[in-house]
Amino acid sequence: MFIKQLFYRCKPRLSSIDSKRLVVVRTETNGHKFLQVARYKLFDRIPLINLQSVSSNFYDIFNNLKLKMDNIDSESEASELCPPKHVLGMKVLDKSAFKSTCKIPGVKVPIKAIKQMSKCMKLSMLRMPKLKPIADLENFDPDYKSHKLFLLNPSKYKSIDDFSSEEREMFNKADVSLNTFQQYETELCYDNWSASEIIPAIVKTNVSGFSIIGHIAHLNLKDEVLQYKHIIGQVLMDKNPSVKTVVNKTGQIDNTFRNFKMELIAGEDNMMAQAKEHGFTFEFDFSKVYWNPRLSSEHQRVVKEIREGDVVYDVFAGVGPFAIPAAKSRKAIVFANDLNPSSYESLCKNIKLNKIKTEVNCSNLDGREFIKTIVKPDILKRWKNYKKTGNKTNLKVVMNLPALGIEFTDTFQSLFVDIDDNIKPTSSDLLPYMYVYCFTKSETPEADIKQRLESTIGSPLPDDFTIHNVRNVAPKKEMMCVSFHMPAEVLFRQKPKEGDGSEVKKRRIDLEENNS
Repeated sequence: MFIKQLFYRCKPRLSSIDSKRLVVVRTETNGHKFLQVARYKLFDRIPLINLQSVSSNFYDIFNNLKLKMDNIDSESEASELCPPKHVLGMKVLDKSAFKSTCKIPGVKVPIKAIKQMSKCMKLSMLRMPKLKPIADLENFDPDYKSHKLFLLNPSKYKSIDDFSSEEREMFNKADVSLNTFQQYETELCYDNWSASEIIPAIVKTNVSGFSIIGHIAHLNLKDEVLQYKHIIGQVLMDKNPSVKTVVNKTGQIDNTFRNFKMELIAGEDNMMAQAKEHGFTFEFDFSKVYWNPRLSSEHQRVVKEIREGDVVYDVFAGVGPFAIPAAKSRKAIVFANDLNPSSYESLCKNIKLNKIKTEVNCSNLDGREFIKTIVKPDILKRWKNYKKTGNKTNLKVVMNLPALGIEFTDTFQSLFVDIDDNIKPTSSDLLPYMYVYCFTKSETPEADIKQRLESTIGSPLPDDFTIHNVRNVAPKKEMMCVSFHMPAEVLFRQKPKEGDGSEVKKRRIDLEENNS
């Protein structure tokens, strides 16, 4: 059993987890915070771990959760509701092999009491795809016309003794006789299980999670399951009707444009995707650009901090997940840039697609060149206007290239060394406000990022800088966002630090770091 890391400094997030379909949530009881862990279908069997009794280290929490789940996990494996064991190792999908007969506990409920019972026993009813928890009785049953069969969770109800006193009282009021409790024989088939149940039954190991981008399902399969890649792709299409194409990564992100090699493992060979995010539409060739739906919340977080009239300089804009919402919903003036010609083409297309009326200036330049030739003169224009009119403009620079974002900040060293002193702003809130994305594997992420960034810009960060945890990318690896006003001493420094950082542009970006 595997549970993905869900915590950063003991801040768990609600999540559905892997093929075991576990759920981890944080709750609070009598002033004490707990972690709750449960299988999707076992709402009543939730063990608790007191956060005050375990180390704050995630892996200590993880081990405790794993131990707590062992009994539930082993019991679930033996459940009759799991796919049949003989499908293990199947290389060609044979849906008929999933046909099986099982017994599910149930009681007869008068038709007039069905609505009341459904509401009161909602969490105790059977939950399976394509299998209704309220079924008709057989024609030969004497109660066929007056009653329905109320199917229950087989993990909770093994015998009549498993009903609580409260449930017995409720059944009695609804005129339901518990004497009708028995195991009812039911036919199950391929349609009754989800992909997260069928795939592990065949592969016998956890398959890495996948993302859905428009009609494309995107996987990153481990070597040990590659022999099952086609069957995995087919199952994903069967269980996700919107998915028409399934691709798997085949190599590293090793080029300047951050797109990765992939292979088609099921469905149509059509990489032109249309993704929806917070009411905006983005169209692009998924094989040529970078897009990650897991960053949706981060896009929204930053955009919400932008106000009407702000100027946004998106240095690595991609297909526009920051730039387009900032321009349309926040009415900001946006300068969006990306070195990848395909990303630039999609960016321009998406601006029209989303009917943006405010000013959006697009460019297809290297990030440093964009800062020097587009960002610098525009900021200078805003500062001059402030000196004349007193109208302040908030300047925001987004640098979402986490593998190299920090290194690119060296471009701001001495960027405005040649301007007149009377134009230089005297207030820090007139300086560009930075959103710099980066990765860290350090056990002390804030200290690591702060040290790296200060070393690159050659100056201490302002006291009010913030570091936001974006997401966990891999075990012991976080994606972070550092926000701060670029210090005046960096922008107006007389002599830059040695080296202009040009060697950074030549660095190869590996798959692990860029699949954020």
